[in-house]
Amino acid sequence: MAIFGITTRYVWFAVPMTGYFIGKFLDDQETLRMTNFRDKSCLYGGNVKEGDSPSWP
Repeated sequence: MAIFGITTRYVWFAVPMTGYFIGKFLDDQETLRMTNFRDKSCLYGGNVKEGDSPSWP
């Protein structure tokens, strides 16, 4: 039985996929936030010369 076109088959597919995409979005936002601190830690920073690629993507 479908209520407003939503069937149980749709729910079994849509709920996990929605959770995956929300989790991926939050993970990407955290990665963007952490790039502000890339190579600025005294403990893990190392010596990165001007123009060199960062130590992690």
